[in-house]
Amino acid sequence: MRKVGAVALTALLAGSAWAPFAAQADNHVIQMDREEVKDASDFMRATGVITNIEKWDNDLMVTVENEDGLITNFRIQEETLLFNSGTTDEMKPANLKKGMKVEAYYDKNKPMILIYPAQITPELFIVIDEENFGSVKVGKFDEDFLSLDKELKLNIGEETPLVNEQGEKIEKADLKGKELVVFYSITTKSLPPQTPPTKIIALDPLTDEGPGEEAPHIPKSVLDMIENDHYVKDGVKMIPLRKVAEELGYYVLSQPKTNGALLTKGNVSFTITRGEKMYGFNKSLQQFEAVPELIGGNKTYVSEDFLELLLEIQ
Repeated sequence: MRKVGAVALTALLAGSAWAPFAAQADNHVIQMDREEVKDASDFMRATGVITNIEKWDNDLMVTVENEDGLITNFRIQEETLLFNSGTTDEMKPANLKKGMKVEAYYDKNKPMILIYPAQITPELFIVIDEENFGSVKVGKFDEDFLSLDKELKLNIGEETPLVNEQGEKIEKADLKGKELVVFYSITTKSLPPQTPPTKIIALDPLTDEGPGEEAPHIPKSVLDMIENDHYVKDGVKMIPLRKVAEELGYYVLSQPKTNGALLTKGNVSFTITRGEKMYGFNKSLQQFEAVPELIGGNKTYVSEDFLELLLEIQ
């Protein structure tokens, strides 16, 4: 299946506002190459203000607008790590309110669907506490607890709370080799700045799917279905729309008057017209990699890139 690189899509949609933390140090003091910065974290960071919150099945769809007016929908799930930047306390999705300033962190290597507003499921969601000052740094650190982007040096004391994602207490040695969420309130004026953290969370490694591998969340029944019923047109794999969609829990309604079909699941809908590359996704327009076709008089086939979108909103 063709996958869209998250970094490329992010840059296309948002530019510098979505980029990882930029280097703060003077170039005459610290030299950093692009590869070093790229590997300093497995996460992308997005910031903004919550403008809307809606129920989405068992999750929350939180709309965030950044200072440039870019809108992003973040799907907050039960397993999403949610914290207050000042108190460092864990929060519940129900605590989220309109007007809150937030930071979202999500896997920069995760495939993303080509829609606007972008829909992203973050691994970490931080509410910026405007009464209790506190900053958050997410990144990788070396054996001396200097961040790989050279922006922050940690002075970890015996009283510094150290926990894993499950909130269980861990030891300083357990931080080695992990991506860290660092809460802090003060720093020195040195280069790099140093801080005594107020709390550190060691993150579990993100799942790394190699290029060309089938994503593990695709049901085997769907994989078998596509293997036994597909064809290739101009290098693009075409898959049976109704069979795949219904297997994933969508309701499919034929629309003879428009020569197409309507797919619905919860509050999500797709409007597809055979012979047209554009299709409707809720209130937006998207584009197939190849034009949908009617084969055998009663079966519609669509390009396999559509499967990624169907799976994204499972």
